[in-house]
Amino acid sequence: MKLSTRSTYGLRALIELGLGTGRVPLSASLIAKQQSLSPAYLEQLLHRLKLRGLVLSIRGPKGGYLLAKKPQQVTVAEVVHVLDGQPPVKNGNGNAKDTPRHAQRIAHAVFHCVHERLLKSLDEVTLKDLCDEVREQDDEALDHRYVFHI
Repeated sequence: MKLSTRSTYGLRALIELGLGTGRVPLSASLIAKQQSLSPAYLEQLLHRLKLRGLVLSIRGPKGGYLLAKKPQQVTVAEVVHVLDGQPPVKNGNGNAKDTPRHAQRIAHAVFHCVHERLLKSLDEVTLKDLCDEVREQDDEALDHRYVFHI
């Protein structure tokens, strides 16, 4: 299962908010710049996330977006569901008319099982997990830099 562009961009924005949890609101334009995203498209995604109670928007010159929940309370599955909806389970067969009915049932069962397990797995990954992973990678990158003393 591949996350859609919509979900991926939404998760990237939420991670930016999660990394700065509670400090100050981040503007959509700042998030878009940091993540090399279209500000207009990001605004649409943030609006959807706001309607579903995942982010708060603050108006005004120092306004922007904040997480509405703690990062450990937001799952990847929830974000995918908000931004992509519940995708139908496909049997992966491009030409169903040529496939015997028994094979179609088997293919459907396989894809249904895999789809359900993936959703269950995504439900176990939180925004906090993703933020921790980003912080860990940032620490690794800093540890591997050369330091020169003059």
